[in-house]
Amino acid sequence: MKTYRLALTPLLALMVLFECSQSGDKRGTTFQANPRHTGVYATKPFGELKRVKFTFQTQGHIRSTPAVVGNVLFFGSGDSFFYALDAISGTELWRFKTGGAVHSSPAVEDGVVYFTSRDRMLYALDAKQGREKWHFQFDEDTHYQYGFDYYTSSPTLENGIIYVGGGDGYLYAINAETGGQIWKFAAGSRIRNSPAIEKGTLVFGTMNGHVIALDVNGRKLWDYATFGTTLNFEDYGYDRAAVLSSPSIADDIVTVGCRDGFLYALELKTGALRWKFDHNISWAISTPGRADGKVYCGSSDGHFYQSVDLLTGKEEWRFTSKSGVWSSPAIAGNELYFADFGGYVYGIDRKKGKEIWRYKTSGPVYASPAINDRVLYCGSDDGRLYAFEGTGTFDPSRPKPRKAVFWEDSPGFKWFQNGVDTWIRDYFKNEGYEILDAKGLSTFMKEQASDTTASVVVFADNRIPNEVAGGPSGKAPVRRYLDAGGKIVFLGPSPMAHQRDSSGNLTAIDFSIPSKVFGVQYPGNRLDMKGWYKSQVTQEGISWGLSGWWVGVFTAVETNQVSTVLAMDEMGMAGAWVKNYGGREGTGLVQLWIPRATPVSLDPIKAVAEYGIW
Repeated sequence: MKTYRLALTPLLALMVLFECSQSGDKRGTTFQANPRHTGVYATKPFGELKRVKFTFQTQGHIRSTPAVVGNVLFFGSGDSFFYALDAISGTELWRFKTGGAVHSSPAVEDGVVYFTSRDRMLYALDAKQGREKWHFQFDEDTHYQYGFDYYTSSPTLENGIIYVGGGDGYLYAINAETGGQIWKFAAGSRIRNSPAIEKGTLVFGTMNGHVIALDVNGRKLWDYATFGTTLNFEDYGYDRAAVLSSPSIADDIVTVGCRDGFLYALELKTGALRWKFDHNISWAISTPGRADGKVYCGSSDGHFYQSVDLLTGKEEWRFTSKSGVWSSPAIAGNELYFADFGGYVYGIDRKKGKEIWRYKTSGPVYASPAINDRVLYCGSDDGRLYAFEGTGTFDPSRPKPRKAVFWEDSPGFKWFQNGVDTWIRDYFKNEGYEILDAKGLSTFMKEQASDTTASVVVFADNRIPNEVAGGPSGKAPVRRYLDAGGKIVFLGPSPMAHQRDSSGNLTAIDFSIPSKVFGVQYPGNRLDMKGWYKSQVTQEGISWGLSGWWVGVFTAVETNQVSTVLAMDEMGMAGAWVKNYGGREGTGLVQLWIPRATPVSLDPIKAVAEYGIW
């Protein structure tokens, strides 16, 4: 069943083909970088995290893996739209409305982009303008009583044919030019993964626990029944058979994960078991990455990513993630990238399994990243598509930055109320920050003033203790720390302005003091707050990890007083900003704003705190 809407003109087709060729692959791309689903991208590695290049907000969760062809970024969203963005700026080029959430990853070839949707459609759009060429309708989904049915099958292209699974239990071969069905194979259960193809053999998995190989004419070559097919689901209360992991193929070996808790290696030719690695019931939903005779796979409840030797099935390293992993890896050079349910996107050294960098989005991540020319693209359940820009290199011998949060249970006036200060403290403690009291803060700043290791201190207790407040202009230990390349983050009005008595009670507010210490001229010297104004995040602020707007007070200064404006208020002043003191980009005094009595997401604050220190 198909319809024809719009054919590309020869000129438009030529233009799109030219754009596609600029990525280094004339034909385009597919899920996990190629029809074998190895996850290896022929592009420059990411290196260390430099900045968030841009974010793009949709109105649904993003579980579609982006595809980059030329300077165009393609992906789907749970808001039922499929998007094309300028991959450099994040500017929307077009969007296409479907009848359901788009959790398929796109395939792009010869100026056409293909994907499936929850409306049981396979779509073909012209990549230039987003106009529909044709669509193919799947039949009704087969019965499935369990949940976690998060994805639809991503199409794989080979020699002008689309291979794609349906929730109706069939694996389809579709003519990429016309949308006409060539054949279909009855698999007996929903197919939610993406078929992999190598040497004329097509391999895919089913929701009832089978890994099946066909030839390109749709004839069955072999059928491997996973351990999950022997289990009684009622004993567990959930599905322990579904193969949601897409198979990956290299060196004549198929690797695939299963909800039964095993990572499998099968002979491509016969389907015979080479080995299986036990994840101890934890689902292996991540599509295994393949490079240099190694298999890279994530684990759901196991909270880890692993490297397994292809020949022996022996684990070589295991990296502990913050949360469960369904994300499949993107590989470039000696680096590997993936994400987890905690919202973290990771870059790790795939030879050693050591972390290079991480970034926390504001929602869980079930999508997989894609990389192109030192930029990593990944969607999140917070509805944003993130573009991370890397440095291109990393130095494994360089010490990791020191990260701290200042808090102590001091008497008297507290800026934050209703436990917001402890909320901040506990969040950053959970993120690996050491908690410092006044004495510890003084020691920390003294040590870092003579150390080249990058560092940052977030002030959960919005107070400057006497131990670091010091004397007048330029001599305060906190200023010496900043001059040495340190970084501090305030989340309320500059605490240096709050004057206290010996009992900690507030006696005066004098902004001339932080003006002298930090070299920033605040517009109000004492109680002149200048009012509450809306601040809108700037493009620089987006690059640092902020988004949206807020209403705040006390933080605004003239834009020429600071190094970087993160948010501009409605009066044309800097409502959030950075004052650099000669250190590397990203260091210095960072002034932000959060509500003083209501807990809010601190993920953007963490992003700003860690910008430039990795």
